[in-house]
Amino acid sequence: MTDPVVLPFWLLLLLILFALPTLFTQVFIPLWLKLWNRWSQQAFNDVNPQLQLKLSPFTLTRYKALAAQLATDPKLLETAAEIAEQEGVTLEEVRVRLHKIALEIVPAFNPFFYFRVGYRLGRGMLRGFYRVSIGFVDEQSLETVSNDDSVIFMSNHRSNMDYLLMNYLTSERTMLSFGVGEWSGIFPVRQLMRGAGGYFIRRDSKDLLYRRALERYVQMATEARVPHAMFPEGALSPDGGMQPARFGLFSYVTKNFNPTTSPDIVVVPIGINYDRVAEDINMVSSNSAEFRKKGKRFVIWSGFKFGSRTLAEVLLQRRSFGYACANFGRPVSFRDWLERHEVDWPSLDREQRFDWLNRFGNELMAQVKALIPVPPVALLCRALQQAPETGLNKTELLANFKQLFLRARAKNAFVVLARASAQYSLQQALELTLLRGMVRYQAAGNYVVNPEKQALVAYYAKSIEHYFEPEKKG
Repeated sequence: MTDPVVLPFWLLLLLILFALPTLFTQVFIPLWLKLWNRWSQQAFNDVNPQLQLKLSPFTLTRYKALAAQLATDPKLLETAAEIAEQEGVTLEEVRVRLHKIALEIVPAFNPFFYFRVGYRLGRGMLRGFYRVSIGFVDEQSLETVSNDDSVIFMSNHRSNMDYLLMNYLTSERTMLSFGVGEWSGIFPVRQLMRGAGGYFIRRDSKDLLYRRALERYVQMATEARVPHAMFPEGALSPDGGMQPARFGLFSYVTKNFNPTTSPDIVVVPIGINYDRVAEDINMVSSNSAEFRKKGKRFVIWSGFKFGSRTLAEVLLQRRSFGYACANFGRPVSFRDWLERHEVDWPSLDREQRFDWLNRFGNELMAQVKALIPVPPVALLCRALQQAPETGLNKTELLANFKQLFLRARAKNAFVVLARASAQYSLQQALELTLLRGMVRYQAAGNYVVNPEKQALVAYYAKSIEHYFEPEKKG
């Protein structure tokens, strides 16, 4: 009984090989999940008391449990039964499809990842690329936003860096949930976005079951007081200006709203702009739809190149992308807006609600547009667009730069000046644009736009064009 058993070495290796999966699934994964959950709970306990908008217990629901909660929602099951009848399939088949959709949509909220890992990654990336500048129209009014409200941070969509910037700037106030498109479906972006509170949206999906599931998730998160970040433009701008807004997600939030019984919906408008948009060349050469049509390989390769550049920027801390700017406006109460316009929201039919919602949403986007910051590069591009073909020397360019700065300030624009100096800001903007070949310095001492980069210069000038439009009479 005590005699040693001799095994061939190949058999020992085979046994170990077969034992590894069991060891991994039965020991390592449970231990890791237990440790991860403990970290998450500890982060929740540490961070929550310090936040202006407290974390909802909804954010502690595990990913698979949250997906199951969505897939078994009574309202969705009614929709599933209707679809099964229409398509002539069994209810169980539709429910299986619904569960897959739920797993696709829901985020994997994790306070530890969001406030410890994700925050540090986002901060490192942003500070590696940019100098971050933030402004407030009225910071005190932002402090009045209550944890009893359903809060939405609504912004223009300038870059995919908007998600990082928004999370970074609001991390001392709350934890956000936000919709992301198909571009983020590749590994490891999908996992990072999901852990940061991102829920996935198929743009222009014709699948009724998917649309109802997305609608119900947004409503569930809103009812649980999870703050949202929304980008109504949906896609990045191909010309630098704001694009027409669509309020599909916002219609989900307001669908069941009752001014007398529901928590108020409070929208915080935010304007975002950059000295350099990471995707600018792609956007000038092809819009978001055309970019996606190039296929996953192109997206992955572009992501790899961008990631490599990101790592270099972060390690070297060059901040060669200039400024990333955000400007927070005054919170807008949906309940007060309805009362001011004498709208009886629950009594309206679908078409009437859509009309009023568009009106409210467009008013908000007008506020967002008026909040878009004016960074130095955009101001320089505007000045060079107005220059004669022969260009401007440094003194003339500075005079035009200052004049545009004053005109923008007169429109209450949040103008970003490096070291509060127009001359220093101009110098930084020139360095950035000369490095990229957007601007050329001629032997005669003048600065001119590079004809090959006119579209890129126009792209940045367009982002602040509204501040220089003539006043409308009457």
